Formats: sequence, C-alpha cells, structure tokens
Amino acid sequence: MQLTASQLQSKHKALIDALKRGETVEITYHGQTLGVVHPVTPTTNSQEQEAAMNEFFGMHRDLGVANVESELRNIRKGRRRSLSDL
Repeated sequence: MQLTASQLQSKHKALIDALKRGETVEITYHGQTLGVVHPVTPTTNSQEQEAAMNEFFGMHRDLGVANVESELRNIRKGRRRSLSDL
C-alpha cells in the first residue's frame, strides 16, 4: 500500500488496517519515498525474552531480586496499601 503524507491525516484508519493485515505501507511526499512502515513481528519465545531482560537488569543480582517483573510491580504499588494507611 502507498499513502502520501497529506493522506495520513484523513486515512490513518487505512494505514492501521493495512498493518493489521500484515502489509507494508510506503509513505511518499511529492513523489519521493519518505519511509516505509512495517507491521511488528510477534515475539516467538517469551522465555528467551525474559532471560534477556533478567540479564539486562542484572545490576540487582546482588540485592537478591529474583524476578525483574515482580520487583517492578512491587516498586510501583505505592506506599498506601489500604484505607487504614491514610
């Protein structure tokens, strides 16, 4: 599919629909290609991705953090856990 830069405002739904169908969309401006939008490729191995995240966030290894996701969830909970803490 090909869209001009001016069509992006009025036909943004067509762009999204094309990406959902797995199509690549070329964006042009005055007849020249500005860029190409590709649909995202799904992650195939979530265990491999989680291992890479844990490796990347390995700075907490010495603190005894077992899982990055659970630690972040813990941090984002906030200080108040119930109405009695108010």
